Amino acid sequence: MEVVIALHALCLILLSAYAFHQGVLLVLYLRPRSHHPASPMPRRQARHDAPTVTLQIPLFNERYVAERIIAAAAAQDYPPDKLHIQVLDDSTDDTTEIARRSVACARRRGVRIELLHRTHRAGYKAGALAAGLARAKGELIAIFDADFRPAPDFLRRLICERRIFDDPRVGFVQTRWDYLNRDASLLTRAQAMTLDVHFIIEQPVRSRHGLLMNFNGSGGIWRRACIEDAGGWQHDTLTEDLDLSYRAALRGWRGVYLADESAPGELPNDVPAYKRQQARWARGTLQTARKLLPTLVASSLPWHCKLAAWMHLTGYFVHPLIFLTSLTTPLLVLHALLGIHRGASADLPVWVNAVSLLSLAPIASMFAAHAARGRPVLQFLRDLPASLMLGIGVSFSNTVAMLKALCERHTGDFARTPKLHWSTPHAAPKAYLIRPDWTMWIELGLALYVGGVVISILTLGYWLSAAPMLIYLLGFGGVWLNQMMNVLRSAER
Repeated sequence: MEVVIALHALCLILLSAYAFHQGVLLVLYLRPRSHHPASPMPRRQARHDAPTVTLQIPLFNERYVAERIIAAAAAQDYPPDKLHIQVLDDSTDDTTEIARRSVACARRRGVRIELLHRTHRAGYKAGALAAGLARAKGELIAIFDADFRPAPDFLRRLICERRIFDDPRVGFVQTRWDYLNRDASLLTRAQAMTLDVHFIIEQPVRSRHGLLMNFNGSGGIWRRACIEDAGGWQHDTLTEDLDLSYRAALRGWRGVYLADESAPGELPNDVPAYKRQQARWARGTLQTARKLLPTLVASSLPWHCKLAAWMHLTGYFVHPLIFLTSLTTPLLVLHALLGIHRGASADLPVWVNAVSLLSLAPIASMFAAHAARGRPVLQFLRDLPASLMLGIGVSFSNTVAMLKALCERHTGDFARTPKLHWSTPHAAPKAYLIRPDWTMWIELGLALYVGGVVISILTLGYWLSAAPMLIYLLGFGGVWLNQMMNVLRSAER
């Protein structure tokens, strides 16, 4: 038992470090900002001196959303002679034909748009973006994934009115993600609550205080010179956006985050899709950390920037830590209660009691982001348990993804998250449904393990002590149940 206690203590110490970092970001977010009057600058005349822009749309088997994103790109209120649209299509299904028809329709209306279809996926998304960049005509490069729907004035607002790129040091600008299907289900609400911490708390603080921030892959604009100076799009990690962002920062470029500008997109509709997305992000983030942390540490950046970047790039380590605590906490609680039941003077270890305190900073950040969205408090209380349980439920699959990043030399496949169009998620063909992998059975085993401990605690009569274990039981059990339902739906088709 001493080994279990030591492992539990180590996990909680490390989790407390990440929780403290989250708390610091929250304090910086809440701290009143100093207001200095901006120097008056003339508005750029969009029709005369607007810079040329290439808007890139990477596609891979996106039959449900391809037409929508191409139409949204073609509808941009930007000088037609300064806008060039590239549809970067690697599809192997009828998405290519849908995209071809949409591109032809836009061309008939005078839009400068081209379809670049590759018959291979070399480099995956990074490879497609690099191939498009070689033919791009713009000095600025806007990027939108297939499931996004930019407003018609997106480019004009950011480039011509807000004039973000008038500062020659700005390498890219990222806007806040919104969610077209946030209220579609409990799962999408739980995802949105977690993502809001990043887009409403973390990104504004990093941008405002000169910390290294990342491009989020969609809903933003790059300066072409910045991409080329930083070494271009590279595919030796699964998070090409994070990789390029940090390489650009190490070259002296600055990223700007605009929390008041939004880019609406779609959230995964089921747990298998969400697990795939999170596993790719976890693996790619750790690959980027392995690639760039030595250079980052040796750079001339201030120490606080290095520390914040270290916490950012290693942030997914909370998932293995959560997974390990989900194994050790039930054992420690049961051991302590058995001692009390036998008449010993055993108390719950102080480390177990500290678990609840560690969650306060992330929960406070969730609430601050929820309040910034203007959503009711009751909705926060309704969705918070699901968000916490979802984080616990995917901790094992993310741990596996991170182990692959550490142990395997090859980058791995870029497993896309299929977009089914939020209004018709159940109409998708079998080919677009993700079949759960072997990790779902480990998650079932974890749920049964925690459930057995809960039953033992209830048998001893300690009802209140069993309550904290329920979040682990429902986390792993709920994730497994959703995947099992997905398997049954797939079998019916």
